[in-house]
Amino acid sequence: MNQTAAIESVEEVRTPALVRRFESPDLSRHGPWLLKRFATIFPELPEKLVGAYLSGLIFDNEHAFFYQDHAVALAQLVHSPGIKSVKVVQERFVWVEDRTNKDQLENAADFYSHIKLWGMRQSAERIIVCESSDVPKNLIEARLGRLFDTKVTHARV
Repeated sequence: MNQTAAIESVEEVRTPALVRRFESPDLSRHGPWLLKRFATIFPELPEKLVGAYLSGLIFDNEHAFFYQDHAVALAQLVHSPGIKSVKVVQERFVWVEDRTNKDQLENAADFYSHIKLWGMRQSAERIIVCESSDVPKNLIEARLGRLFDTKVTHARV
């Protein structure tokens, strides 16, 4: 085989982004863009309240709060009510700093592998995703496997 044929067959290998647990000092780094994002979704909430809410989640064992250089993810362990409680991991958000940046979206998809591992360690039976995520569904599915859609019927109180 000649050298040009060997070079043409080389594929780009993507190095997974470093995912770390969110800590108090990370609020200084990610806080400005994260608080702006909360303000667009919850304009009625004061910035201090959102900051206090996020600070309170950092050491809460019922939440997995992760970050990368340009993205954050929050998942919560939820116990379903009923005679037989079922543990479910619910995505609260997976957000990137720049939603038009494909590299940030691809890297943020790696959060789902970490959320899945965390959920397995919590003995969860399923993960609810696509609740508030910037990551396209096909990238989530590439990390978690087949996704199932469920119809929920509800009424306003």
